[in-house]
Amino acid sequence: MRKVILLCLILVFFSSTADARLLDQELFRKLSLVDLLEIKNSRYSQGYSYSRFPGSERKLRLSSYSHHDPLDSIYAQTYTRVYMIQPDDTLKKTSRRNGTTIERIKGINRIKSDQLKVGRRLRIPDQAFTIEINKTFNRLYLKAAGGVIKEYPVSTGKSAKQTPVGVFLIQSRYPYPTWFHKGVVVSAASPENYLGSRWLGFDKPQFGIHGTIFPELIGQSVSKGCIRMKNEDVEELYEFIPVGTVVVIKEI
Repeated sequence: MRKVILLCLILVFFSSTADARLLDQELFRKLSLVDLLEIKNSRYSQGYSYSRFPGSERKLRLSSYSHHDPLDSIYAQTYTRVYMIQPDDTLKKTSRRNGTTIERIKGINRIKSDQLKVGRRLRIPDQAFTIEINKTFNRLYLKAAGGVIKEYPVSTGKSAKQTPVGVFLIQSRYPYPTWFHKGVVVSAASPENYLGSRWLGFDKPQFGIHGTIFPELIGQSVSKGCIRMKNEDVEELYEFIPVGTVVVIKEI
């Protein structure tokens, strides 16, 4: 009996080790793609930058005793660089060139208009974010510089296979997405639209992070595979997540 138990433990160990190695290999491959994007973006830097980011050892978390959202401080405490607006620049082009979002550029520079003035200097975010999702605890972690910036409750798939473990990239992002379900087009304004107010699509078809019309189920394993968030949470996350962001989904 002891030999059988020992053999089972050995098999579990090597199986877990193999899974970890495959996950590491996939993460390395996709992080290489992100590195290439950063190299491309560095061409548009104006040659100097400054930083007030608190460092990876400091984790900004929302305390139950605090009314201050840790995301409020990211705009003031982040790696940034200076970028000068060129004649053909738009907010969309500038955000893509620099691997960030329109929302973050406008937030950091306190811009309300979508029009950019040629020659204006903008502070551009230079801090890459990643997303980690733990299926066991139904939690999503927004991370930067190795530290957790904020933790969100989420819903994942009913079964283990419905939300696969692995490394993905954000491939699309839409505010107020239209839901295409079994040949039916459900508009963003419809109360029957399961996608809620935001969509962050993965490089796996029909799979991503989105809002919900069932906030009371957040924290449970009830979805058909996608990662559900409360609408107010996914709207907040959406501001910091550009196309190309790495998403790691894992279990304990």
